[in-house]
Amino acid sequence: MSSHKKLKEFAATAICGNDITSSCLYVSALAIMYAGQYAWISLLIVAGVLFLFRKIYGEAVGALPLNGGAYNILLNTTSKSNASIAACLTILSYMATAVLSASEAMHYLHSLVSSIPVFWATIGLLTFFLVLIMSGIKESSNVAIFIFVFHLASMIFLIGSGIWFAYSNNFDIMSINFSQPIEGSIPVALFLGFSTAMLGISGFESSANFVEEQEPGVFRKTLRNMWIAVSVINPLMALVIIGVVPLIEVGAHKETLLSHLGN
Repeated sequence: MSSHKKLKEFAATAICGNDITSSCLYVSALAIMYAGQYAWISLLIVAGVLFLFRKIYGEAVGALPLNGGAYNILLNTTSKSNASIAACLTILSYMATAVLSASEAMHYLHSLVSSIPVFWATIGLLTFFLVLIMSGIKESSNVAIFIFVFHLASMIFLIGSGIWFAYSNNFDIMSINFSQPIEGSIPVALFLGFSTAMLGISGFESSANFVEEQEPGVFRKTLRNMWIAVSVINPLMALVIIGVVPLIEVGAHKETLLSHLGN
C-alpha cells in the first residue's frame, strides 16, 4: 500500500503564492490611477481586510479540509443550489483572472518584443495552457517553487533599485507626486483605490482547492505566507512607483508599469 506524498509548506505556498503575488504586475497601476499618491494606503487597507478573512477562511477550511474551497464549505453548510451558484461564480472568477493574467503577460512581452500582437498572443497563450490541461499534464511543485523564488527575487530587486533611485535623487519625484491635487476628496480616492486594489487578493482562495494534497497544518501556514507576501510587496511596490515615476506617466504605461519602472 503506497502512501500519497503530501506537499510541505514551501511547495504549497509556492503553488498558491504564484497566483496572489503576481497581482503586483497590474494592481499597483490600477490603484494609483484611482487613488494617486495614496494608493499604497489603499493596498494596506486591503491587507487588513485580508488579515480578517484569513482567520475566517482558516477556521472554515480547517473544519472541513476537503478540496473545493468555498463550494465545499457551502455544500456542507447550506443548500446545493447556493453551493452551485458559488461554484459558477468561482469558475467565472478564474476565467476572468486567466484572461487578465494572460493579457498582462503578453503586454509585458510586447514591451520587450514590439512585433508580438498582444491580442493574438493572449489567445495563443490561453490555448496553449488549455491543451496542457486537456492532455492531463498537472502542475509540478518544483516548477512552481522555481517560478515563485524567481518572481520574489525579481520584485525584491526592483523594489530595492527603486528605493536607491529615489534616495539618489533626493526623493524629488516623490515630493512632486505627493504635492499633486487629488480628484475629489482623499477618502473617496482611498475608497476607489481600495475597491480596485481588491483585485490584488485574487488567488488567496486557491490554497483551499488542493488542501487535501497538503500535509496537516500546512494550509493555515500558506494563508499566513500569502498574506505576508501581498501585504509587503503590493503597498511597497506602489510606494516605490510613486517615488520613481511621475503620476502623469502611470496612465500611459498602466499595462506594463513595472517594466516602465525598471527602465
